[in-house]
Amino acid sequence: MVIKEISRNKYDDFLKKVETYSFLQTSEMKASLESNNRETKLLALVEDEEIFAVGLSFIRNFLGGKRIDFMVGASSYNEKYEYLFYDKMKDYAKENGYLKLVIKLDKDFRKYDQEGKPLTDEDYSTFYKMQELGYIRNDGTVPEYDGSPDYQFVKDLSDFLPDDYDNLLNSFNKNAQRKIKKAKELDIRVREIKKNEMEDFKSLTLETAKRQGFGDKSIDYYNTFYDEFSDKKEFLVAEINLNNSIKRLEEILSGIKENNKNKQRRDSLKNEIESLKDLKEDASRDIIPLANMILVYQNNQAIYFLGGSLTKYQKLPGPFILQFEAMKRIMKRGIKTYNFFGIDGVYDGSDGVLRFKQNFNGYIVRKTGAFIYYPFPKKYKSLLFLKKSKNKLSNI
Repeated sequence: MVIKEISRNKYDDFLKKVETYSFLQTSEMKASLESNNRETKLLALVEDEEIFAVGLSFIRNFLGGKRIDFMVGASSYNEKYEYLFYDKMKDYAKENGYLKLVIKLDKDFRKYDQEGKPLTDEDYSTFYKMQELGYIRNDGTVPEYDGSPDYQFVKDLSDFLPDDYDNLLNSFNKNAQRKIKKAKELDIRVREIKKNEMEDFKSLTLETAKRQGFGDKSIDYYNTFYDEFSDKKEFLVAEINLNNSIKRLEEILSGIKENNKNKQRRDSLKNEIESLKDLKEDASRDIIPLANMILVYQNNQAIYFLGGSLTKYQKLPGPFILQFEAMKRIMKRGIKTYNFFGIDGVYDGSDGVLRFKQNFNGYIVRKTGAFIYYPFPKKYKSLLFLKKSKNKLSNI
């Protein structure tokens, strides 16, 4: 058996035989990555033209040469062929001169409650198998968010299927419930965007990327992802019509009698109305996007792949109603698991992304992370030494 590059049609045909696999290893993702200037290959474990396992790889520059990565490993209808794929990839990497081979596996290592307390034992079985094949655990050179995140926040929706939205709402913490109630009061609505609105979509993801210190995708990436994933995805936005929201609050205010009992409520509504009027004065349009997301559907789960929001409107509860409506859409498809995707895996309160996701009461899955193989270890160490030496000299 050997590793060979195969066509998109052959790759897609094989995946039809696999029960579950990640959207990150599909040919649709290959096209999306290439639109973002990534070099990719559809590789397969082959013998006599028969395919036994497949994986989407992407290639990047590394120490003057190249490295090859798999974001979620390989897929097969039989696990033994998956590990044989990883074994044969070592030969493929050597033959093609890659300096580094990185494989991230979409396998669970441990589950925790949302505060970080263990719910299950650690599962080292994958570590042992990869070590037997000659791989090492992540040596600190592969970021936790590279490819599939090492730590993922998940919510089980099975108790609320098919359409028990009231109990779904009650499963959130009080803060989320209040925010969603307020979003409904403000008539903040969630809808699927059209492709010609992609510039608006990117304006939110770009600001969020800058705020959180990572790079955003290109507009070509978003457009390609939109086309390629077709009915397997939804680009959603939560937006507010400022004129309508102001009118609604004024109507609520006019229906509340002026007395000591209602003073606090009336004062709160007056402040909200003034705040919305201030936003309206600064806005270039009446309908404002508050938060957005790409929601990806697989047969075993739905994934909050990425999204964004605008700092200017963070006091408005757009992100909360967006998540609630996303879960309702997931349930309509009969999917039991909602994966909020990446968190830092730090539970000291410093991870703002985790704090937001904790509002919806879920649990945390730690994946096995990255495994690395260096086809030419001496050459790698020499090149790494030279790079560090040059960096030191440049700082003198």
